Amino acid sequence: MIINIKDTLTLDDNNEYVVISKLNYDNKKYYYLLDKNNNNPKFCYEDNDELIEIDDKDLTTKLLPLFVEVAQKEVNA
Repeated sequence: MIINIKDTLTLDDNNEYVVISKLNYDNKKYYYLLDKNNNNPKFCYEDNDELIEIDDKDLTTKLLPLFVEVAQKEVNA
């Protein structure tokens, strides 16, 4: 599965999300998504071509600064 920053995805909840940032961490691909309709963030990882939502608050706390760093590099490129 190839997902890039700025792509729009429709997930199982039938909402459209924009990919704000993505990164590789601990041998997994993680994505920071933002709901286009109500700006709710969603953090997911890729597992066998499927996006799985992350419910672990400690993990999202670790990943958020990394997502921001990647997004800033993308904006400044």
